[in-house]
Amino acid sequence: MLKLLSANRIRLKKSKLFWGGLFVTIGYSMFLLLMNYIEKASYIGNSIMQINWYLLSPFSVISFFCPIFSSIFIGTEYNDGTMRNRLIVGHTRKNIYLANFITVCAANIIITLISSIIIMIFGTLMLGWSMINPVLFLLHYISGIMMLIAFTGFFTLVAMVLSNKTASTVTCIVSFLLSYMVAGVIRRLVFSFYNGESISDVFYDLSSDMVSQPILEFFYDFIPMGQCLQITSNSVLHPSRLPVYSLLFTAITVVCGILIFSRKDMK
Repeated sequence: MLKLLSANRIRLKKSKLFWGGLFVTIGYSMFLLLMNYIEKASYIGNSIMQINWYLLSPFSVISFFCPIFSSIFIGTEYNDGTMRNRLIVGHTRKNIYLANFITVCAANIIITLISSIIIMIFGTLMLGWSMINPVLFLLHYISGIMMLIAFTGFFTLVAMVLSNKTASTVTCIVSFLLSYMVAGVIRRLVFSFYNGESISDVFYDLSSDMVSQPILEFFYDFIPMGQCLQITSNSVLHPSRLPVYSLLFTAITVVCGILIFSRKDMK
């Protein structure tokens, strides 16, 4: 396992995609800071001063980076024959799978932490240090990292099962976009309850007898994209549930992935 992780670390350092994802995330964060700094300097009055929002907003960019990086990073191993060579030299399929999962997790977390450091430095210089409810923010931030790990669990499964890099990349991106649409629908239905609307007001073909609020909120909290929408919009319904659901989601995808990959025909 250590040899696999060491080899992946070297690949990660040389990965242009990884560095590109890091610079895009930092650029996005700096853009948000700059726009709000200009609004503040112009006395428009609607600039966001709380550092909480800036530290949580990059999770949306990193979430989109995850399926692209997972599929290409792992798919390259299939294309180059690295996956087969690792099996030939005696590495177990379980260790190969876990090494790739850990590496992709590390890539997402590194980007998150570096972006957060830069946001704290420049955010404090440009807008000052203002944080609302630090304990709740810390819970949201940890939930965001756990959400990225849950995303990684799913996209690692897809990338490890599909040998073709193009097919795995397309599948991961399409899955991400579909999950975004599904989470958006669930979000709309969940908030219909809090806004005093009936489900039929939102979707004519549905009724309260068909879908209940607890079930909708469960899926909104459980799926990583639902968590992403909550965290980046700072509208988390059940903060204490998200890390637990992410851990459960990750465990399910990793176990299923290892079982499927261990039976995969490596022709």
